[in-house]
Amino acid sequence: MNIVVDVLILAGALLAIVAVVQVAAAKLALPESTLLSAIGIAIGAGYVAIDAAYPQFALHFLHPLIDPALPPEAYLWIFLPPLLFHAALTADVRSMLPDAAPILLLAIVAVIVATGVIGLVTTLVSGASLVVCLLLGAVVATTDPAAVIAIFRDVGAPGRLIRLVEGESLLNDAAAIAIAGVLVAMLTGHGAEATLAAGARELAWSFVGGVLCGAIAGRLLADLLPRLAGLAMAEGALTLALPYPLYLLADQLLGVSGVVAVVCAGLMVSALGPTRLSPRNWNHMRMIWEQYASITGAVVFLLAAVRVPSLLAGVTVHHGLLLLALVVAALGARVLTLFGLLPLLSWLKVSAPISHAYKLAIAWGGLRGAVTLVLALGIAENEALPYEARHFIAILATGFVLVSLLLNGTTLRGLIHRLGLDQLTAQDRALQQQAIQLSTEEVETTLDHIAQTFDLPPAAAREVAQHYRREIELGALEFDFDAALSERDRVTIGLVTLATRERELIPEYGDGVISVANLDAMMRNTTLMIDAAREHGRLGYNRAARHILDYQRGYRVALFLHRRLSIDRPLAHALADRFELLVCRQTVLERLRQYNRSLLTPVFGARMATLLDGVLEERVKSAGGGLDEMRAQFGGYTVALEKRLLMLFALRKGQRSLEAMREEKVISSQAYNQIAQVIQRAWRANLARPPLRSALSAQPMPAPESPSRE
Repeated sequence: MNIVVDVLILAGALLAIVAVVQVAAAKLALPESTLLSAIGIAIGAGYVAIDAAYPQFALHFLHPLIDPALPPEAYLWIFLPPLLFHAALTADVRSMLPDAAPILLLAIVAVIVATGVIGLVTTLVSGASLVVCLLLGAVVATTDPAAVIAIFRDVGAPGRLIRLVEGESLLNDAAAIAIAGVLVAMLTGHGAEATLAAGARELAWSFVGGVLCGAIAGRLLADLLPRLAGLAMAEGALTLALPYPLYLLADQLLGVSGVVAVVCAGLMVSALGPTRLSPRNWNHMRMIWEQYASITGAVVFLLAAVRVPSLLAGVTVHHGLLLLALVVAALGARVLTLFGLLPLLSWLKVSAPISHAYKLAIAWGGLRGAVTLVLALGIAENEALPYEARHFIAILATGFVLVSLLLNGTTLRGLIHRLGLDQLTAQDRALQQQAIQLSTEEVETTLDHIAQTFDLPPAAAREVAQHYRREIELGALEFDFDAALSERDRVTIGLVTLATRERELIPEYGDGVISVANLDAMMRNTTLMIDAAREHGRLGYNRAARHILDYQRGYRVALFLHRRLSIDRPLAHALADRFELLVCRQTVLERLRQYNRSLLTPVFGARMATLLDGVLEERVKSAGGGLDEMRAQFGGYTVALEKRLLMLFALRKGQRSLEAMREEKVISSQAYNQIAQVIQRAWRANLARPPLRSALSAQPMPAPESPSRE
């Protein structure tokens, strides 16, 4: 019983420390990991003194931290899966796809290069065996996703730079852990094929197998989420249940990378989840993971940092010189990869060029953290390894983490500022100034209204308005929006804004009203529209927008089967999918037109808003033309689909109205539950699509033609 009490008190103390550190990090503008490491090291260093003065306190509260009963690798099993799953869940997968090549190069090739360079340099400087030095290189080759991504986001770094760093830190753990495992096997003599060639094969199988395992698990989870009756708590619980079993299944049973499996599962859920859950439930699930991962990451870093003093036992001046060589070698390896290998991707035309400023920020931003410390702990306590090798790796790896956090972590913000990467682009600056002007005018109007409502002096309202303008406007009075941006720039920004807003609106039509396949297709199409608008402007945007309305080969095959062989099911499925897509497209476009009139017109001006409205109107006409073609060819079936869709919308609207009445206490929960059960039965009855043969009209069915092109 006393052990349980001690554990609970220890858990409460850890959470309290984490809360204080998070507040201090926010106020001091320092990386949270740096402060956690400082506090953890202080606790570890003060253990001896506290144990002498207050042995009972040290026994109950500090000894479990300094010398836990868990094996070091248990830290990886307990903390790494949820941290990686959360990082992948919050990643913008669709935005990462254009940079897949450089991300994989940074995540895999860079780890191999770092391991090799560090191994060669340290073996020359220290005289230790090459395998031991290569193991040291693998341990320090992995970057800390929590520390790196948090800093880049806090300073407002460009989106592409964040995606590159995020992708690298998500995947490079797998490569480093796999290489370290092979090298440990070589040192201990375990495994008949513990060679570098065998290591390369194991790394390839570990990575590819992890990708397949994670992708399958993530897809299965994404397909299960819509079957949980829309219960947000159940959806969140199911996602929380995935990382641990998946990590152990991949790592222990299948012999592939559990790290890659968990990351790929998280990326799959991130890509498919928004179209399978309601926006409210999706945000709820991400909020659960945000809180869980924030606490988990801080606790594991604190627990690892507490062990630092014990890992540094026996350090000498010679180790300091070796640490300097290690730091230089690690930085040189990153520079070699970024400036030597990364340009080859642009030369081969598999990736857009990456600026030198981005490369410098990535090179300096390779912070090491909890994963490196946990790997060092595992090696330090692996008695199968020679003591000299364990001591050598533990001291240098721990020292490298401290240098990374205290030097790179505290200076990265300044470097990003000196490189100008935290500065807004000319387009963003112009939009910022325009938004400031509009918001200032709205504030002044609101202040006048408040003064009249509460009978306050008008002079006071005007004085406050002038003070607000001086504090907020940042020179916007002298700003000329029309001169700051060319018409082409404004059109491009407007189209990208519309496509981005369209991507946010599409998931609102899930819950079975529109099929998941259609929602996924429209989400992919918005990504194409964003990229095409940025590259080719209005022409590219229109071309990408029209693409989704093209008749697919499966539709033509289904029509052939229906007309020639009287097989109706494929055509019924294809027609229902096309109908839902066209209707959802029209509905979203009408909402976009309203969004353009109410929000974009004040920013871009009436002339530009009219041009954007014309683009949307043409898209509405194209979707309407597709519906007209369906009515002309399959009138009876189209009417049946329209009735089904209207009934589903009616049932959903009725349920939401009743939910609002329950929340406002107009009706009791018991009364609501009875009506809700009736609505759910009606929903399930109307969810099935109507059969084709019974609804077909007697009209002739000409072969379909592609939608007209304006």
